[in-house]
Amino acid sequence: MNIKILIILIVLIGLGVGGFFVWQNIFKETIPQPPSDTISVYKGFWMPVAFISDTEHTMSDVNALKDIGANIVGLGPTVKININGEVRYAEPFSPDNIEQQLARLVKKYYKVGIRIHLVIELFYEEEFTRRGGEPKPIPITVATKEGFLDKYNLVVEDMALLAEKYRVEMFSPMNEPDYKLGAKTSSEWGQKILPIVRKNYNGKVVFKGSLAHDLDDDINFKGYDAIGFSISPEESIEGYEQRAVSIIQKILVWAERDDVSEVIATEFGVWGGASRFDENTKITAHKIIFEQGQGKLKGFIVFDPPSDQGWSLRQSPNLLEEIKEEFTEILD
Repeated sequence: MNIKILIILIVLIGLGVGGFFVWQNIFKETIPQPPSDTISVYKGFWMPVAFISDTEHTMSDVNALKDIGANIVGLGPTVKININGEVRYAEPFSPDNIEQQLARLVKKYYKVGIRIHLVIELFYEEEFTRRGGEPKPIPITVATKEGFLDKYNLVVEDMALLAEKYRVEMFSPMNEPDYKLGAKTSSEWGQKILPIVRKNYNGKVVFKGSLAHDLDDDINFKGYDAIGFSISPEESIEGYEQRAVSIIQKILVWAERDDVSEVIATEFGVWGGASRFDENTKITAHKIIFEQGQGKLKGFIVFDPPSDQGWSLRQSPNLLEEIKEEFTEILD
């Protein structure tokens, strides 16, 4: 045993019970404090957890993020759910390490003044496998079964407690619930889960929806602090600007209707067929959302694909420069 620790132990033993509390204060790990500066617009990147061991991923380099002008990242665990409503964390998370993993990420980003939007990604499989891939909608007959989400709701409650403990800026109990559950079920579930989240978390609660797939979705957003949406071109850039204008306007109307103060582009960029665009077209797709959302949206959070998806932001230096210009010179 180190001689200094031995001396401290001897002194603390002499102090009795009081020494126990001194020992706790000396050796317990301090919870990192979030950035304290005031921001007017959220600017950052989103990807669940693929970047944790992906050194080519933009979000893995906190100094690069800071240089680009980011002040927030969207991240969180993937939770798998099967046809019976049983749940388990996808690797590298588990019930035993979830807090340790989150604490490590919080410390990493808070150190350079970057906030966190904590989001749970729900991944449906009839039977659990080790496969990954893109999350899919849950069959409506499964999603609407009585009690199907009960065990998942317990995960949300636990994550809300961690969100509060580590003072994350924003928390979303599910990524794109309208896409996963359908509009009607997501609206009902969103209202059911909200008081559970509020009981345990005092920060901003965001309904991080897809919302770009069907403008007729009539979801109840009442009680949420912000509405988030996802948007990308599909197979062509043609008509994308008009579509973006329409979607942003529709969601702003929903926010006013339900007394929600903020609308955020919580996931935008290019994916799917649009990931095959050349770099100039990708730049255009991003600029459309920046230009059409400026002065209307509270935040711009860019989709940051993992490097195994065929392209990444780091492989698109001109696009990164465009994002940097938007984050550091244009948005306020």
